[in-house]
Amino acid sequence: MIAEKSDQELLDLTAAGDQGAFSLLVRRHQGKVFNLAFRFSRDRQDAEELAQEIFFRAWRQARTFRGQSMFATWLYRLAVNVCLNHRQRKKTRPDPLPLTGDIESGTETAAEGFAARQKEVLLDRAMAALPARQKMALILASFEGKPYEEIAAAMGVSVPAVESLLFRARKNLAAALRPLKKKGDL
Repeated sequence: MIAEKSDQELLDLTAAGDQGAFSLLVRRHQGKVFNLAFRFSRDRQDAEELAQEIFFRAWRQARTFRGQSMFATWLYRLAVNVCLNHRQRKKTRPDPLPLTGDIESGTETAAEGFAARQKEVLLDRAMAALPARQKMALILASFEGKPYEEIAAAMGVSVPAVESLLFRARKNLAAALRPLKKKGDL
């Protein structure tokens, strides 16, 4: 049964033109790919387009997979490249998340809810201001929970380069968020 096949077996079938095998690969990995694209772009429509492009490239490049890494690492590598290229093409900063919608009532006061939303917007702005490679490394490490070795493979860099990217990303975020710490908001 096709549903019981490994990702590698499904990719081999995909390389031979089996659309059903590819559909199963997409279903297995679409959530992770979309989440990565969304965390990077911070825009739902862009994330959907990026995910489509990532899977389109996976379909086109299925025959090029040599099996030197796990399928998931190869797919993340495609995703990283597509996201970084997208940022390069866009060349504009993403807009911060809008302050729309009702401020939730309950245990929070309206002022606390507003302050929490402002912090989210400032964090999003700080993340958006990071250089693309620093942002990607931070997303893979902090949000995706990937170990440094997998991040290095996905980004095509060494483990020390990942460590350096993460150090600089965290340093840049801390500097961008320092005004909030002085106010006592963080």
